Amino acid sequence: MEINNNDIFFRENQDWWGQDDDNPTAFLRQVVNPIRFAYFNRIIHEKFFKGDVPHTLLDVGCGGGFLSEEFAKIGFDVTGIDPSPVLLKAAREHAAENSLTISYIKGYGEKLPLEDNCFDFVACCDVLEHVNDLDKVIREISRVIKPGGIFFYDTINRTLKSYLLVIKIAQDWKFTAWEQPGTHDWNKFVKPGGLIEIMQNNSLINQELKGISPGKNPAAGLLTIMKRAQGKISRYEMGLRLKFHESNDKSVQYLGFAQKA
Repeated sequence: MEINNNDIFFRENQDWWGQDDDNPTAFLRQVVNPIRFAYFNRIIHEKFFKGDVPHTLLDVGCGGGFLSEEFAKIGFDVTGIDPSPVLLKAAREHAAENSLTISYIKGYGEKLPLEDNCFDFVACCDVLEHVNDLDKVIREISRVIKPGGIFFYDTINRTLKSYLLVIKIAQDWKFTAWEQPGTHDWNKFVKPGGLIEIMQNNSLINQELKGISPGKNPAAGLLTIMKRAQGKISRYEMGLRLKFHESNDKSVQYLGFAQKA
């Protein structure tokens, strides 16, 4: 996947799995990832998991392996793919340290180096809002999913609210920012209706949409974010205080799943 953020994900000096609660990845790893994986795991066990039958899963844009490892822990045969050799190295090392067998390969979402109809599940998180050709990525994802297979996704909605929260507050304003400048480009954010249409054009029929949102009121939330910027609390503590949770509010971040026809 071509990314829009000055090669942030290719930089050598990142500590992707750093355990410091104020590590740049802490918010994603400790706050967002558990919420979305809990949702995916619930859907799997409620609708698709059949006893001890092995299932294959491809994690498109796997990064350092946050999501890949969670699926491996519940018994999936996981393959992770990412264009960044830096993140793939971090993913392989961490999986080995935790005795997890995950196959990590280098590749781009627009041209997956994989055969047709070879995965039961595909997950793609923190990716769709970065790509230059969303239709091509979805087409490739559909190609590698077996008929009847499942596509899990999450991404960021393109709304005025997401512009304020994800662009201005999270990365542009120094008195609130916790993301690196240029991490996201609002113009690449994905409206749910547009994603559903693209998926449907590629034989992926959407089944459900949910949101991820904070539970704190906006004024209290802003004060919490400012405390993080002042160094009074960590990114992880900020996330806990903001009380992020699965919700029906899809105005900023949303997730869901589709099934291949």
